[in-house]
Amino acid sequence: MTDAYPEPLALDPEYSRLSPIRPLSKIAYSAGAWVDGIASNAVHTFGLFYITTVLGVPGALAGFALSAGLFIDAVFDPLIGSISDSWTSGLGRRLPFMLLGLPLAVIAFQLFFSASAAPTGRQAFWNILALSIMLRSSVSLFNLPFLAFGAELTDDYSERSSIAAWRWGAGMFGGIIVVAVGFGVFFKDTDSLLHASAYAHFATCCGAIATVGALASLWATFRLRHRAHATSVPSRGILRTLLKGTAEIIRNRSFRVLFLSTMLFFVAEGATLSLGLHVNTYFWKLSARDIKFVTGAFFLGLVIGAPIIGTIARRLEKKSLVLASIGILTLAQAAPGGLRLAGLFPLQGQVLAATLVCDNFLIGLALSTAAIAANSMLADAADEHEYLFGERREGLYFAGWAFAVKSASGGGALLAGLALALSGFAVKDPLARDVTPLAVTPHTANILAFFHGPAAALLSAAGLLVLAPYKLDRARHALILATLRARRVGVAEMRAN
Repeated sequence: MTDAYPEPLALDPEYSRLSPIRPLSKIAYSAGAWVDGIASNAVHTFGLFYITTVLGVPGALAGFALSAGLFIDAVFDPLIGSISDSWTSGLGRRLPFMLLGLPLAVIAFQLFFSASAAPTGRQAFWNILALSIMLRSSVSLFNLPFLAFGAELTDDYSERSSIAAWRWGAGMFGGIIVVAVGFGVFFKDTDSLLHASAYAHFATCCGAIATVGALASLWATFRLRHRAHATSVPSRGILRTLLKGTAEIIRNRSFRVLFLSTMLFFVAEGATLSLGLHVNTYFWKLSARDIKFVTGAFFLGLVIGAPIIGTIARRLEKKSLVLASIGILTLAQAAPGGLRLAGLFPLQGQVLAATLVCDNFLIGLALSTAAIAANSMLADAADEHEYLFGERREGLYFAGWAFAVKSASGGGALLAGLALALSGFAVKDPLARDVTPLAVTPHTANILAFFHGPAAALLSAAGLLVLAPYKLDRARHALILATLRARRVGVAEMRAN
């Protein structure tokens, strides 16, 4: 199949997926993003610090435990997506998986942050490794069908950005919940970050909030199930269907570009998020109160980015938004740590904290804009897939996206763990009763800051170069949709005759 696009055909005004979705339905559906938003951001924000300083797992092993959960989950994601693409039931093809995944995800999240200290850090490592795999897999069982259903709600180029913005905003609001509940209730000072019991109570509270959002989303998914595409993937057996679909999406240039650029970008973000507490505590030497505001500013930027892109996406191309956003993010990511390491950033005290708050807000804003636009671009690529290969594979497309995000984030967590090992960051006896903060040398803190800022920024910049060949713009997408509608009308007329 060539990359040529057909001439535009008349649009069918009765086509239901071009009609707008009511705001209440969008909000209710989007609340399902709390499941992944709360679980993932809790692990990214507190996970590495919890595993190393509370459970006493060595840095390299801690990074491996977190990354292994993501890697293994990423391998199974395409299977989940492929099965949900061809599933048939009275509840539709996405809802049964969401109903199964929700309770499993809440239980796994509670167990992860309730892990007991073992006699040695290596024994604690095995506990965390198993729980990490369990948590990531159960969240995916809910989240992948949830994302795929969002791509089916509308075929409109701009409305998709609106849905992606609402969904992203809800997920990032989950991140704000994590910060507010964590630093505002359970980790009010540095000492409380070293108490295992605080993490268990934190998980219970966050899990309950995620459940509320998930239930709203399940209700909306049930109410909107008539908007879903008809199952077009024939039953050939699970493995055969998966292999055929995977081969097809790899042949789509738009998907390849999005996949590779996402891999590079999220390796950088995974390392930055995993090292955040270490760097804020030991390099910048911020108080627990200042860390709360610095971390909260990042998530506030993530939330505010959602309505911004919902406004400008109708005027600008999605690729342009992604390129501009990642460019800004790369500079903001590298500047503070890089300048301090070069001796050119002497700020201290509240001036330093305020500067880092602004920088983290800008990073969150840029990340939000880039991720929402890229997510919407992926739904467009799924339409292109039907044009090229004749079958709908939203589940497999979002599974591929999830594979890129999770394996890359896992790589980032692994990179963070290796940075801890390379820096000489020491862990204490996991069974020790004292909660005295660890002493960290300036050399160790500098290495952590380098990986957190400048090194991560280089990977983000590489993602910009990979995204350059992407060519699926608004005009080409409109031509593809026109052809797909004509095909569907033709098939319907043939069946009627």
